[in-house]
Amino acid sequence: MDVISIQQLVCGERIERKALGCGHGVADHGDGCRAWRLGAQEAVVQEQRKLKEEKKKLERLNNSRLNLETLADLKNLVQRRREKRLKRRVPPRAPDPMVKLQPQAQVESVDLEMFLTAAAENQEALIDKYLTDGGDPNAHDKLHRTALHWACLKGHSQLVNKLLEAGAAVDARDLLDRTPVFWACRGGHLDILKQLLNQGAQVNAQDKIWSTPLHVAVRTKHCDCLEHLIACGAHINAQDKEGDTALHEAVRHGHYKAMKVLLLYGAKLGVQNVASVTPVQLARDWQRGIREALQAHIGHPRTRY
Repeated sequence: MDVISIQQLVCGERIERKALGCGHGVADHGDGCRAWRLGAQEAVVQEQRKLKEEKKKLERLNNSRLNLETLADLKNLVQRRREKRLKRRVPPRAPDPMVKLQPQAQVESVDLEMFLTAAAENQEALIDKYLTDGGDPNAHDKLHRTALHWACLKGHSQLVNKLLEAGAAVDARDLLDRTPVFWACRGGHLDILKQLLNQGAQVNAQDKIWSTPLHVAVRTKHCDCLEHLIACGAHINAQDKEGDTALHEAVRHGHYKAMKVLLLYGAKLGVQNVASVTPVQLARDWQRGIREALQAHIGHPRTRY
């Protein structure tokens, strides 16, 4: 084990020996001390350089921070940020040149087919054009369906008013002798039904099979129209060519609510149709048919209990 003296530790003699590869030789003490002093000076210089660089970084950091000790400092901060936003803001875009809107091309004329289609699709502009040019509001197609028929079926209330004001016949009949009231009940449009009846439409009109609007309201399950027809004087026991009343139709189609409404307003249970069947017998036959169908499936391998 090597023993290092105080002089060797101070002068760096052992370090110098290792650097020269002479572990146990004796070196010049003057040269060793000189080399150690040079190395120490360089270390001091490097340390001072690092301290200067750190001092400069600290100064830059302090300069970049803003002191908000007073109200003036806050105003300066707001002003600087505002200036930065103004610099970043995109310059306003030049307004687009004004484009003159071209007037819409007006339809030269509206023929009958366009007129009826417009009534079904609620195109009032075409209706106005047709009527302004002197078109007949009662014009119809091969099946005698008028624009009023289509407007009532589709539920175009304003168009119905316009056609009626233009002179459309409120009881115009199609090829099956059905008036717009039939079509309104078929579509279930109570507001239009009221309009037509207020204009004097026949509440008990019959078509070619003697059905009334009451029959149509029951078949299409529109009980609100059914009640209004009865309130306006519809014949509750009116029969069609088969002798069926509205109550027959309600039983046959299984419309429970319609049956209740008709019975509430005094529909007769004993009216016989052409087959001599009353609504009660029709209900019994319907129940018997259901019972037989259920009994036929008792014991069937695919029947579940």
